[in-house]
Amino acid sequence: MQRVQQRLIGMAAVALASLLPFSAHALSTWTAGSCVSNCSETGDAAPNVSYSAYSAAINTSGGAYSSTNGFAQSTLAYYGGSGFGVTAPSGDAQSPNHALDNYGYQDLILLKFDSAVNLTQVKLGWWQYDSDITVLAYTGSTTGVDVASTIAGKTAANLKSANGWSLVNSYADVGNNANSSVNLNTSLTSSWWIITAYNSQLGGSPTGADGSTTGLTRGIGSSYAGYDFVKLFSVSGNKASGGGTNNGNVPEPASLALASVALLGLIGVRRRKQSQS
Repeated sequence: MQRVQQRLIGMAAVALASLLPFSAHALSTWTAGSCVSNCSETGDAAPNVSYSAYSAAINTSGGAYSSTNGFAQSTLAYYGGSGFGVTAPSGDAQSPNHALDNYGYQDLILLKFDSAVNLTQVKLGWWQYDSDITVLAYTGSTTGVDVASTIAGKTAANLKSANGWSLVNSYADVGNNANSSVNLNTSLTSSWWIITAYNSQLGGSPTGADGSTTGLTRGIGSSYAGYDFVKLFSVSGNKASGGGTNNGNVPEPASLALASVALLGLIGVRRRKQSQS
């Protein structure tokens, strides 16, 4: 009887362990490099990722972040050990504008994973002037959806409302940290993620004076002060169990069934033992 009880306890422990949240699993890290399509994570069989870039010209008259132009596919460039930057269609190749930035153009990098992941860290390999970023996740169904259609032609003002993209949050002064934590207060998982230089139209109210480099701030006018110029070195996160879906941190039915059977059996053993004593 004791052996049966121990076996049931073991089954329950294994089943319940598979239901633990993502934080119980080891982080995977995807690092920028020469690969931009179907790129694997270093040292693990995590979902592969493909990267692409989009840019939209912004109106800086009277202050930045008036993005009335639609996003168009742009050029993603890898800069040695610094990471990914973005070169917009014209007049954007010089330093620091070839970074992922919001000066002249609002740049974004799309990360398209093979299956759902829960991103929790962003690391920059380079930044200048300021380093505020905004993170978005696609929370709609990806079935039959061309990801380009959810971004191309959309402005910063309507990217979220029209196309299934949701704000994760905006983060200030990311360049000051070796790894910056993102998305820690939610179990949100998605196959598609956007990382962009900060844009108040996408969400996140400024916490410092516009034009300053401390806090969540916006650049103003034609000087670089307060604008964000960053290069994406890596992202880290947890793999969704069982492949996952965009909206899921849902236990697998088989694991739930196993846990239920083991626990019910354990209860039965204990009741039988009590009735015999």
